[in-house]
Amino acid sequence: MEVLIIAAGRGSRLNNRFSPKPLIPIFGLCLIERIILRAKSAGITKFKIVVGYKGDRIVEKIGTGDRYGVHVNYIFNSEWEKGNGVSVYKAKGFLKENFILLMSDHLFDDSILRKLQQIEPESDCCILCVDRRLNSDHFNIDDITKVWVENNKVKEIGKGLDRFNAIDTGIFLCSPVIFNALEESISKGKYSLSAANQILSNRGKLKTYDIGDNFWIDVDDRETLQKAKKILLEQLKKPTDGPISKSFNRKISVMISSKLSRLNINPNHLTLISFFLAVLSGLFFFLGGYPKIVIGGFMAQLSSILDGCDGEIARLKFKQSKFGEYLDRVLDRYADALIILGMTIACVYKMETIWVWLAGFLALTGSFMISYTAMQYDEFLISKAFNKKKASFRMGRDIRLLIVFIGAVLNQLFATLIILSIVTNVECIRRLFVLRHEYKLS
Repeated sequence: MEVLIIAAGRGSRLNNRFSPKPLIPIFGLCLIERIILRAKSAGITKFKIVVGYKGDRIVEKIGTGDRYGVHVNYIFNSEWEKGNGVSVYKAKGFLKENFILLMSDHLFDDSILRKLQQIEPESDCCILCVDRRLNSDHFNIDDITKVWVENNKVKEIGKGLDRFNAIDTGIFLCSPVIFNALEESISKGKYSLSAANQILSNRGKLKTYDIGDNFWIDVDDRETLQKAKKILLEQLKKPTDGPISKSFNRKISVMISSKLSRLNINPNHLTLISFFLAVLSGLFFFLGGYPKIVIGGFMAQLSSILDGCDGEIARLKFKQSKFGEYLDRVLDRYADALIILGMTIACVYKMETIWVWLAGFLALTGSFMISYTAMQYDEFLISKAFNKKKASFRMGRDIRLLIVFIGAVLNQLFATLIILSIVTNVECIRRLFVLRHEYKLS
């Protein structure tokens, strides 16, 4: 299925700062890039973009779409000042089958498009995605297009409605019948897309799809631009984050990632930087002496914070990869081993007892087993969060490295190894019982 994006307007509310509006930068990607890549993550690779006002800049920025892994064609609208309905109508000769219609200033969850593609509309109908959360602070109620819905069909649509029970999200699944409605509305001097949609609704040919809890936002002015940025950063949090990540690490890493996203940096580079800090941590522990041990503790904690940045940058800039995930997991295990080895050797120099090696071995084994059991346990946590159930506690790397940091500051490395030995291995046993119970229920 193809996507039609209308990007011909001036966007006057943000025009004094960004021009044209679809090129507004948000964390290293412009607005229309985010829309294309979000649609691509839903499995869509063919796009047609209607351009008008400063359209050459959009064409220059997006090009053929090759660097995004998609194919882009352009439709030029010299009458862009008339209204967005004209922009859609310009695509009449280019789209003969059903297509998805998107606005160039609306951000959304890709799950909306995934579900929309599964719907088979009637040949003479269109489907509008609506939001029934009328009290959301994501939009200004005076600016959005309102909809009155009855029996999943649009009865009235427009910005000036006094009675409404849903919001127009600007996401459509259209059949070519939309062009007939546009032709009729334009012939009457009504150039907005809403005018054509009202014609369809009068005929009972505009149905609705409720997006539920899925995210969308119309980036219409500076206020909604800031809201969009805030939401994108909030989405970087994961249901599998441990308590230290939630309360401390993630807040710092997200702030760092928001700055780094403006640079042309590969997430794998951040994975290597985090690993390098862990190597330094182990080295400082190995060298021994309280000042070096404290530095090693700080390095371990800093490595833990930066360990979140690679994934955050990947999600912010659509650079996720299976290899990146694999590299992160592998280097995290080597990092844990080097930190525990450095702590163990520092204790051996100081205490000269075989019990240190045993504590180090158990700490290392527990650390590796925590990681080994993480995949199945994280799936359990994600399913709990998805089903709105109270998520269980997660003992993760964030807690382990915080224990290392505190132990280093207190100069109690042997006690730290014992604590790690106990909490990691006990947690692995606890996970066995939790998943045993869960698998029995399923």
